[in-house]
Amino acid sequence: MNRNLMLLAALGATTALMASTVTIVDAREVAVVTAFGKPVRSITQPGLVLRAPWPVHEVVRFDGRVRMLQVKPTELLTRDKKNLVVEAFVAWQVTDPERFLEAVGSDAGAELQLSDVALSRIASGLGQLDFDQLISTGDEAVAALPDSVVEGIAAEASALGIQVVDVRLEHLGFPVQNEQSIYERMRAERERIANAYRSEGDEKAAGIRAEADRQAAEILAIAEREASSIEARAEGQAAKIHAEAYRNDPELYLYLRQLEAAENTLGPDDLLIVPADSPLVAPLVEGP
Repeated sequence: MNRNLMLLAALGATTALMASTVTIVDAREVAVVTAFGKPVRSITQPGLVLRAPWPVHEVVRFDGRVRMLQVKPTELLTRDKKNLVVEAFVAWQVTDPERFLEAVGSDAGAELQLSDVALSRIASGLGQLDFDQLISTGDEAVAALPDSVVEGIAAEASALGIQVVDVRLEHLGFPVQNEQSIYERMRAERERIANAYRSEGDEKAAGIRAEADRQAAEILAIAEREASSIEARAEGQAAKIHAEAYRNDPELYLYLRQLEAAENTLGPDDLLIVPADSPLVAPLVEGP
C-alpha cells in the first residue's frame, strides 16, 4: 500500500515537473523565455515551448496582434504659421518580444513611448508643410502624412521591438480661440477667388459678344451687297421689259405709264376728277 502511494506520488511529481517544462503559446501571442529574469529566447510562432522549470526559466507573454494607438490631440504649427489641432492614430504590433521586453517592458510603456515618437515626428513633418497641402481634394477629408514621417516613426519603433503597420492623420482642426478669425480669412480668400473667376467670366463674355457683333455686321454687309445686286439686276430686267413694250406699242406704253403715275400720285382716299378730253380717259371714250 505504501509502495503504491509512493509510486503515485512519484508519478505526480514527475507529471508536475514535465508540465512545468512545457508552455503553450497561443496564436495571438508572442513571448520571451527568461532565465532568472534575463531574456534568453524570443517566441514568435504558436505552439509548444520547452523550458527549464520555474524559477530557472519563466515565459513572459505579450499580445502579438495589431493594435491601434490613438494619439492624443495636440496643437501644432504648419510652415505658414497656421495653428492646427492634430489627431492621429498608429497601428502597431510586437514583432521582437525580447527587444520589446528590454526596451519598454509592458504595453503601457510601449504606448507611452510610441505616442511621444509619433507626436515628435508628426510635428516635425507638418512644420515643413503649408496648411493648404494638408487639405485633401480626394475621397479622404485629410491628406496623408509625408512618407518621411511614417518612415521615421517606423524606424524609432523598430528599436523598441515594434512594427508600425500604419500611421494616419484622423482629424485636423483649429484651436477654439482661433476658429472665428481663421474662418473669416478663409471666407475672404474664397470671395477673392470667386471675384477673380467672375472677372474672368465677364472678360470672356465681352469677347464673345464682340465677336458675335462682328460676325453679325459682316453677315449683314454681305446680305446688303447681295440685295443691292439683286435689285440692280431686277431694275435692269424691268427696264429691258419696258423698252420692249415701248417698241411693240408706244401709245399703249405711254398710256400705261400715265395711269401708273396717277396711281402713285393719289392716296387711298383721294378722288381724282378729270375732264373727258384728258389723256387718261380719252382712250376709254374714243372709238376704235
